[in-house]
Amino acid sequence: MTAVEPPAALRLPPDVTARLRAGLPALADEVLGAIGAEVPAYARPLEGAFGRGIRLGVQEALTRFLELAGSAGTTGPGRAAASRELYVELGRGEARVGRPLDALLAAYRVGARVTWSRLAELGLREGLPPELLVQLAAGVFAYIDEISSASAAGHAAEQSSLVSERERRREALARLLLAEATAAVVDEAVTVAGWTPSATLTPALLSDPDARRLAARWDERSLLLPGESAGAGRALVLLPDVDGPGRGERLGAMLAATGPAVLAPVRPWREVRVAAALAVRALALQVAGLLPYEQPLRVEDHLAVLVVHADLLALSELGAVRLAPLEGLTESARERMTETLRSWLAHHGDRQRVAADLGIHPQTVRYRVGQLRELFGEQLEDPARRLELALVTGAGLRRG
Repeated sequence: MTAVEPPAALRLPPDVTARLRAGLPALADEVLGAIGAEVPAYARPLEGAFGRGIRLGVQEALTRFLELAGSAGTTGPGRAAASRELYVELGRGEARVGRPLDALLAAYRVGARVTWSRLAELGLREGLPPELLVQLAAGVFAYIDEISSASAAGHAAEQSSLVSERERRREALARLLLAEATAAVVDEAVTVAGWTPSATLTPALLSDPDARRLAARWDERSLLLPGESAGAGRALVLLPDVDGPGRGERLGAMLAATGPAVLAPVRPWREVRVAAALAVRALALQVAGLLPYEQPLRVEDHLAVLVVHADLLALSELGAVRLAPLEGLTESARERMTETLRSWLAHHGDRQRVAADLGIHPQTVRYRVGQLRELFGEQLEDPARRLELALVTGAGLRRG
């Protein structure tokens, strides 16, 4: 901030400056009284740190202006920097208590008006030239603009700092909810983060920008883990109370406007870890082509697929054992017979439905099922074997 300095030819005479300096305590009280009367946010006793800060700010503004306008000239850059920092800190203080900057700027304007009124009265009594009074008026209001700018910078910086700290604490809380942390540790993190628990949380995996927009629009209690932290190639947002009246429909509409999303089941907020793990697994299966690209992909609609693919090594081995009778066929024949077996098991042997499913003639179905009975024998009559065959054919496993 460059200090406002009235031209040397128009500085206040030393005797006028001296009288103003002697009257600073009374002028400061008058300014504080006017601020309390005209600015509702400050219409309370100026006590404690708050009162000391406002009083110091008024006194500093008056003293500093007299230094700039007096015949003694300006002080060094260190003095100007210290003065500016005072008003930066006043702006920070307003942000810390959650007040907008408007009240502080209004107080500055009131102070400028009262100060100029007293300065004009003294100038008229002393017979100061009109040009000097005009110049001093401009100086008063220019100085108020400068300290307003300093306070605005402090307010903005503190708000940014508060938002960053709030996000950091809420991200830490989200990490704990997804870990196996004790209830006591989680409760402490909830308090530190200033988070009000919701009845339920619903994890959703989206791109970073989409997740941030959704979290901001959905509910201020949303918790966000950015993509680099979520460990799933997507950002993870924990959405509060998705299951409230009308909220499911609202979420669906919001997700329809995003990029690919995976939506986990609704869980009590302390149990959200399991739902988040399911979302991550569903995303992996979708990327592998084992789940469809729905928008959004709702995990609860595909839980059976997640169960089937929970242990891919065991599933692959089961397929190798149960589909071994098809190994002697050509690749195209294995493909046809595996699809026929899958459909026949899924439709409980209904030849017409199998034919419709595969787009072939019912007589062809009859022929193929006859071949399957020759290949698999009594396995097709054993309920346990039929279940295993349904799992491996439904999972898309192939032999060969």
